[in-house]
Amino acid sequence: MNALIKKENGVVFTPIWVVDFMIEKIFDSQKISGDEKILDAGCGEGVFATIAAQRFAKLTGKNISEVIERNIYFADISDEYIEKTKQNLQKLSKDKIKKFNAITDDFCFHDFNEKFDFIIGNPPYVRIQNLNGRKEQLQKNYITASNGSIDLYFCFFEQALNLLNKNGKISFITPNSHFHSAAGKNLRNLMLPHLIKIINFDHFQVFKDATAYTAITFLQNEKTTNFLYTENFKNDFENLEYKKISTQHMRSERWEFFDEKYLDKIVKLNKKYATLQEVANIHYGIATLKDNIYIFSPDEEDKNYFFLNNFKIEKDLCVPIIKASTYKEKNQNLFLIFPYKNEKIIPNNIFQKNYPEAYKYFLHHKDTLSMRDKGGGKNYEEFYAFGRNQGLKTSFGKKIITSTMNLSPRFYVIEDEKTSFYAGYCVKPKNNTDLYKLCEALNSNLMGEYINLVSKSYRGGYKSYAKSFLKDFVHPQFYKSQPALF
Repeated sequence: MNALIKKENGVVFTPIWVVDFMIEKIFDSQKISGDEKILDAGCGEGVFATIAAQRFAKLTGKNISEVIERNIYFADISDEYIEKTKQNLQKLSKDKIKKFNAITDDFCFHDFNEKFDFIIGNPPYVRIQNLNGRKEQLQKNYITASNGSIDLYFCFFEQALNLLNKNGKISFITPNSHFHSAAGKNLRNLMLPHLIKIINFDHFQVFKDATAYTAITFLQNEKTTNFLYTENFKNDFENLEYKKISTQHMRSERWEFFDEKYLDKIVKLNKKYATLQEVANIHYGIATLKDNIYIFSPDEEDKNYFFLNNFKIEKDLCVPIIKASTYKEKNQNLFLIFPYKNEKIIPNNIFQKNYPEAYKYFLHHKDTLSMRDKGGGKNYEEFYAFGRNQGLKTSFGKKIITSTMNLSPRFYVIEDEKTSFYAGYCVKPKNNTDLYKLCEALNSNLMGEYINLVSKSYRGGYKSYAKSFLKDFVHPQFYKSQPALF
């Protein structure tokens, strides 16, 4: 299968140790009659179908050939993978398999004639913009596809729920992006009443050949009021500790997996204290979309100019800037060429007249600047304008800065009002608050605990410190009843 087809169809093969666990658990605590229908949705080479067939034959005492012919179904859009799955199932039996329940079709649009007791698999991971002709059809037919930049696996969940028998169950391994993303809201609402168990691999990488942040999700047709949740950072499932989560406390805006003990703590804090967004403003930094042209460490300088790669830049066009993602309270000696006055871009004629050296520098880089925004840079008000207008005012002033991703809370006070920042966020209190006391609250263990529970994870154990997570942080120093924080 060529690389383009693999990309469009989201092919990522599942390790055996994961498949074994998923099939073992989906059959657990279920009365097996021997008549159940098991569907491998998006079967690939049939690893789920083959292991399910073996385990089902062992549970029921049925002949493996009979299980394959009567109980195992498998679907894939690829003829090649359907044939590969048939071959792998045939290897399980000495007898010739007379009939395969194979469905060579798009799982999301196939007209199934039957319902299933177990639906298992690793649905394809494909962003909707990469689905070519299927995009409009999916958006029209699926609630989960109607909102924003969704992934194909959203629709697999929705279709699978539609295909379940009354006592049916689903076990899928998918990305965990729908826990937090705006596009995942409809999927969250659809899944929540059916959740049994989630094993979140968080930043742990299950797949060798792909960077994917994944989770195993177990669903059932019948409604539930609570489910089990755990995080797993290793390539086995030994000694997992589950939290019991009440579905009524899960917010559709973003899933936060609080057990009753932590939820009680949060509820008490929320009743008495304010959230960070109530006591402070949170802003993103400068976004030029070509930082290596606008931001520099000077080779040398004199009274009027910074010298940079055979160019000189007028000093009074530059401001100090901090890279929040690497800041450790040491002077980074970084400057930003800032072609703005009062948040407005300096017009071309004035810019050429007042800053001729900087103008020569930008002219030299004009073609590169024009290719920002996939060529949209050609349409900027002036070719030397930043890629985004955010932070033109808010990045200055006294503030607390942090990186967009951290291993633990890492907030720093910046006293110099003339210094800007990028590659992170700043927090500015709404009242005359002691910045250092606020910074202390942001660097607290409570923040670390909160972010670990609610935030998105990245490789290496990094957590997102995006505004969407920071804004709801509650701390006992954020008083509701007083105009000042401390």
